[in-house]
Amino acid sequence: MLHGRSFILVLLLAACGGSSSPPPATSDTRTIADLGPMCHRYYARQATCTDDYLSAVLDLRIELDMPKGIGERVKTEGRDVVLKESRVQWESDMEPAKIDAMCNAMATRTPADQLDRLLKQGDACEAAADCKAFATCAVGTERSYIASGATHH
Repeated sequence: MLHGRSFILVLLLAACGGSSSPPPATSDTRTIADLGPMCHRYYARQATCTDDYLSAVLDLRIELDMPKGIGERVKTEGRDVVLKESRVQWESDMEPAKIDAMCNAMATRTPADQLDRLLKQGDACEAAADCKAFATCAVGTERSYIASGATHH
């Protein structure tokens, strides 16, 4: 399945295991409090770029064969069938309460030593000029997570 939650799960998994204390704030630095709003902006952009995003995730999953056999499934059932199924799951994952919970977890559980990297990744995707570029960026941040074979529900 293709889930929109991947980005936040990637960020949360990357962030797990360290201190949850934010770095000291100065007038020119961003803080852990910036992660929640970035997360919400990411999902808003993903909602406007759903077709490109889901297509890019499927392409990566086919390339990596994650889950095993997805490429063969696309060949036998058709890309449109797999994308339609993915969209149904994605729409369920994108309920406002679920997004709020994921973004809150990101903003409260991210270790300070992961903050700059996560904000830079989010900034790069936010700066994407169009949906194709956004999808490429977003899926790029998810590559190692998907390649690991990790699943999420």
